[in-house]
Amino acid sequence: MNRIVTSIIGAVVALGLLTLGFSIVTVDEREAALVLQFGNPQESLTEPGLHFKTPFIQNVKYFDSRVLDFDDDARTYVTSDKKNLIIDSYAKWRITDPLQFYITVQNTLSAKSRLGDLIRSNLREEIGKRNLQQTVSGERRQVMENLSKNVNRQAQKLGVQVLDVRIKRTDLPQENEQAVYDRMAAEREREAREYRAEGAEQAEEIMAKADRQREEIMAEARRKAELTKGKADAKATQLYNQAYKLDEDFFALYRSLQSYEKAFQGQELMILSPESEFFRFFRQSEAVK
Repeated sequence: MNRIVTSIIGAVVALGLLTLGFSIVTVDEREAALVLQFGNPQESLTEPGLHFKTPFIQNVKYFDSRVLDFDDDARTYVTSDKKNLIIDSYAKWRITDPLQFYITVQNTLSAKSRLGDLIRSNLREEIGKRNLQQTVSGERRQVMENLSKNVNRQAQKLGVQVLDVRIKRTDLPQENEQAVYDRMAAEREREAREYRAEGAEQAEEIMAKADRQREEIMAEARRKAELTKGKADAKATQLYNQAYKLDEDFFALYRSLQSYEKAFQGQELMILSPESEFFRFFRQSEAVK
């Protein structure tokens, strides 16, 4: 009798432990869980730790709650000025509402497909509002900010939060690259011609100004030289007059000697009359002898 009671108690304890084991749900901090009853979602479990469910009739589906990547393929978009651009984008996202996520998309693969549709649709709209220059450089940051905000707002219906959407690369189609490069080269050449013309004009202005300053400096130098020369000539004349008054005969002799030096310099033969006034001091010296 005791054996039967012991067996029954053991069976009850085992059944209780088994029931308790099937009732406990462990949620890791990297996960979120969804309680299903006969395939129908009942409850979202987003807090890590131990949770409970009805054993045997309820089961648990786990989802990754970490930040996930979505890397879209490069696709062609058209700008407002009808230019084709090949744009490669990616997004960071995570599951925030497992219940809504399971109802709308059920799994990560389907979620990525829906996210891709949302990103491409919003990106096409943003690119269509801007021309090539604005898309590539002028408003690139604004495009990504608008894209992240709009896609996140729409993705909340899927139980998903989109943290960021970025444009990795923007390229031109192969057939358009050469035309764009040629246009850029022509634009740079035009700017270079303008810069060279402006430089030549400035150079001419500088040279003209320098020539004008040189002429002014030279004129001022000539004026000062003439003034100095005039003062020197006046001083010399004054000295000559003073010397002449001191001894008129000696001054006349001195002036004659200067004339002789200039007249005879470089001359091998001269024919002059000895009675000429030019030789009067020679005649005086002979009279003295």
